[in-house]
Amino acid sequence: MQIEITRRDVIWSYMGTIVSMGANFFMLPFLMYFLTPDMLGLWYVLVSMGNITALFDFGFAVTFARNITYCWSGANELKKEGVVFSENSEPNYALMKEVLSASKIIYASISVTALLILITAGSLYVRYITRNSGSNVPVIAWLIYAFAVFLNLYYGYYGTFLHGVGAITQANKNMLYARAAHIILMIIFLFMGFGIIGASCAYLVYGLVLRLLGKYHFYKYKDIGKNLAKVQTKTSLAKLKEVFITVWHNAWRDGLISICDYLCSQASVIICSVYMPLSQTGIYSIGVQIATAINHISKTLYGAKQPEIQNAYIMSDRAKIRSIMKYIVFTFIGLFIMGVTGFILVGRPLLKLVKPGAVVSVPVFLGIALYNIMLGFRDCYASYFSCTNRIVYLKAYIISAISGVALSFIAMGIFDLGVWGLICAQIISQLSYNVWYWPLKAIREIYYD
Repeated sequence: MQIEITRRDVIWSYMGTIVSMGANFFMLPFLMYFLTPDMLGLWYVLVSMGNITALFDFGFAVTFARNITYCWSGANELKKEGVVFSENSEPNYALMKEVLSASKIIYASISVTALLILITAGSLYVRYITRNSGSNVPVIAWLIYAFAVFLNLYYGYYGTFLHGVGAITQANKNMLYARAAHIILMIIFLFMGFGIIGASCAYLVYGLVLRLLGKYHFYKYKDIGKNLAKVQTKTSLAKLKEVFITVWHNAWRDGLISICDYLCSQASVIICSVYMPLSQTGIYSIGVQIATAINHISKTLYGAKQPEIQNAYIMSDRAKIRSIMKYIVFTFIGLFIMGVTGFILVGRPLLKLVKPGAVVSVPVFLGIALYNIMLGFRDCYASYFSCTNRIVYLKAYIISAISGVALSFIAMGIFDLGVWGLICAQIISQLSYNVWYWPLKAIREIYYD
């Protein structure tokens, strides 16, 4: 079935991303007001540790969503690399059912594994960094947060499946509803004096609402549930194994990319918490979270257009791919610059009114923002290769991620360079290769091959 991302889809994508990322900014004054500096720092450590779900997912969500798009586009079979070009306009529901069955088994396994690791190793780490607090509150908050992570993993693939079939508007409506519940509950819990435990409970409700809505609307979208029910053939163990082997070929690559993204974007907060007090970690973390939010909002179009790029690639429509990619990159750069400028001129002064001593300085924020625009620019072009089912950038991403972490530890632990050491280490790790190589390679293939 043809996938066309309409203006309405794009608008809803921006609304969903702005609400999702903007919610973090909107909740920040409440967190700053109601939490002590140490608890605020701990909260962002929990957020960074919670983002470790990307590691446990290990690329299955991205890979399954990509293969759902191929099924929706009428592919007769799935391949480990590349695609089977198709002229069939009807979805292959039999193949889609096999993909869904495999995904349920895989996610049941990895979500349970993730929960066990989070409540053991994660709890030990939280107890270590809060060893002087004299309270069990940090560990209780972490355990609630870890259970929320478990639910996000268990049901998380439905949201990406909605994107896979082109239901962009509905996926972002789900995000809006879930974030509304998150914001309202968090504010209520903080006002009631529940502190960081209340913040964790609100996050738990957010994840549960988002995932259940994703499951409901995926099966409802264009009668997918009814059409899947018409497929009488039961998915055998042999078929499940075949799908798993096919998907695993790129899933582990996507998984390593997710680990690299985590190391590049969130690991610095945890490294910072090792060498600096939680109060200072909180200040640095605020800058990281805001720059990351601006990055995500600016890349909204790139995320919304991925199913269309995949569909155009299957249909061998090179002109459409060129048009989409040009649109994605220029929009990303423009929005990122606007976002950074807006925060410096408006957002930062507003945060200073709430708690003057807990706001990141402008030079440090600009350094964090520079690193984030480099990551986003790199990802815009690397995503083209992932849309064609080729994860050719894996080795380079791994090297850059590991070198960035290693340089960060050296800068903080040996030379005691503080946050500027973290920022410079990360910039050097990406500037040396990824930022320029993948854009050049993608442009060469899209325009000249």
